[in-house]
Amino acid sequence: MNKLLVMAAAVLLLTINAYATVVNGSATVTVQNDNIKQADTSAKNSALLNALYNYFSRQQDEQTGSDMPEITSEYLKFIRSYKIVDRRYNHGTITYTVIADVDKLSLSDVAYMIKSRTDNAVYVIDELHDNYENNAAITNALKKNAFSTKYQMDFLSTVADSSMPDLVYEAFQNSKAQYLFDIKADTTSGDGKCSATVSMRVAGKAKEFPAVKTSGEGTGQSDVSCVASAIYSAMDLALYSVREGAIPAPSLDRELTKITLTAANYANFATPKNLMEALKRKTFITNYSIKGFAEKSLDIEAEIYVSPDMLLKKLQGIQKEYGFTASKLEGGNILLDFTSQE
Repeated sequence: MNKLLVMAAAVLLLTINAYATVVNGSATVTVQNDNIKQADTSAKNSALLNALYNYFSRQQDEQTGSDMPEITSEYLKFIRSYKIVDRRYNHGTITYTVIADVDKLSLSDVAYMIKSRTDNAVYVIDELHDNYENNAAITNALKKNAFSTKYQMDFLSTVADSSMPDLVYEAFQNSKAQYLFDIKADTTSGDGKCSATVSMRVAGKAKEFPAVKTSGEGTGQSDVSCVASAIYSAMDLALYSVREGAIPAPSLDRELTKITLTAANYANFATPKNLMEALKRKTFITNYSIKGFAEKSLDIEAEIYVSPDMLLKKLQGIQKEYGFTASKLEGGNILLDFTSQE
């Protein structure tokens, strides 16, 4: 990276305003099966996700008690723009360094933009079935049933491959996770078909819940993938049982509410319609419907998780970008005035 790029990155990393923050991110990906294009895309996206991780890490430092969300590819939509500071290929790996302009306004209440909240969980599985494919199946089943595994690697590093239950439970008690799943599997495979019976102990920090035992079937081109699909089926059923009985899925901290947005003085009908689609992409609103219209005036009912005052603040943060002014009407509704500001 030359000095000019370093200086540009340093300046941009200090660029912070009320609605956007610029952060950096880097990632290195190994090229698999000579597929450089796939590795290149993966390295770039990983660098952008790491930039988002750095953003939330900064928030944690600045706001004591704030939680780090589980950052997935869905969060990439909160990056307004980015620049590639460095890209290099070296000994079968591709490395990207990026600077990303993060939509701070959209992320300010990210906890309420996540459609389904999650409980934090960690797990162990018997040594015979502890492989990459089965762990991926278990992780996917947990995520499907709103259990986050973001503390799993930290937990496993303290377990140190121990099969002693007391040490496993001690490591769980010292972890940030809320629940522990102790999984044992009994599997059979042959002729492309498999079955799995999963016995699972479920523990919280203060109590142990009733054990769960379920069975599932799977298919696959290899015995390994076949067994993993059967374990996934059994785990999905077991976790469904846990959610229905012992540990109900968490709900949003705030209820979904409705508010009327009145668009006025727009050039054509597409103008407020395009704005509504943009607000959905930014997760300012979750949905909307047209309730009535007249000449140059349109009433739109929008569903929101945030308060009307917070929505108004967000709208005022983007009004110059989209060519309107936002203000509160009598009764708490919001006016979007598209009168030309020239």
